[in-house]
Amino acid sequence: MQKIDGNAISNMMLESLKNDIHAMRPVIAALFAGDDPSTLSYIKSKIKKGEKSGITVKLVQMESSCEEDIFLNQLEELNHDSSVHGIIVEKPLPPQISIKKIASLINPRKDIDCMSSENNGRLITDDFIIAPSTAMAVINALKFEGIKYESKKVSIIGRSEIVGKPLSLLFLSKNCGNATTTVLHSKSSCIKEETRRSDIIVAAIGNPSFVTRDYIGDNKPVLIDVGINYLNNKIVGDIDPECYEKSSAYTPVPGGIGPITVATLFENLIKLKQNYA
Repeated sequence: MQKIDGNAISNMMLESLKNDIHAMRPVIAALFAGDDPSTLSYIKSKIKKGEKSGITVKLVQMESSCEEDIFLNQLEELNHDSSVHGIIVEKPLPPQISIKKIASLINPRKDIDCMSSENNGRLITDDFIIAPSTAMAVINALKFEGIKYESKKVSIIGRSEIVGKPLSLLFLSKNCGNATTTVLHSKSSCIKEETRRSDIIVAAIGNPSFVTRDYIGDNKPVLIDVGINYLNNKIVGDIDPECYEKSSAYTPVPGGIGPITVATLFENLIKLKQNYA
């Protein structure tokens, strides 16, 4: 079995972006409402990775109880701030803040996590410039490891707007996917039967060790773990590590998709700059 080193892939991606980053000297604003520890940990990893790469990532943190209008006004300020080149609206959002309103308001030219209707809609028509960073990080992980997924059977567990849905479109894309894709969720029946037939299993539901050995067939699938969960003061994924020995390759948690997601965000920043220059 092959351990997919997310930190190594992230470093290779950032090395390829080095000249563009140096020329741009970019600033990213991470807008967040709340104090969720997993989100704050993820933001800190972006700040640290950004510092090493020549990218300034500044946290704009608001109270979880802040009114929607105040949050949206802050977003609008960042939209018009010429010193800010990219904006990330961190999830999860408090219930009083509408993700649909954010998607309609965020400047598509600064929308490096592909939330806007303009950027996200391009996934449907297969002419996208960028894709949501975590979803694209899965594709990047497979590409950098030389793992072929065209014509393969892929099962995605989870149908969120930030991972499951866009990732299904990437795997289906004629430009970068061409996989046979099944999206599984809380209302799906026979989940285990589907995953046991799959060549690639992506877990993205935020449920610690949800995928256990009985979800894995004898065909040595590739296991991609997108989950980041806090359990007993440890970060754990959605796939039980006992499953790794039944795989041909796997992404660990931490150190798997997470670092690649950060590098993909920075890559999205450069792509938007190049396409909207």
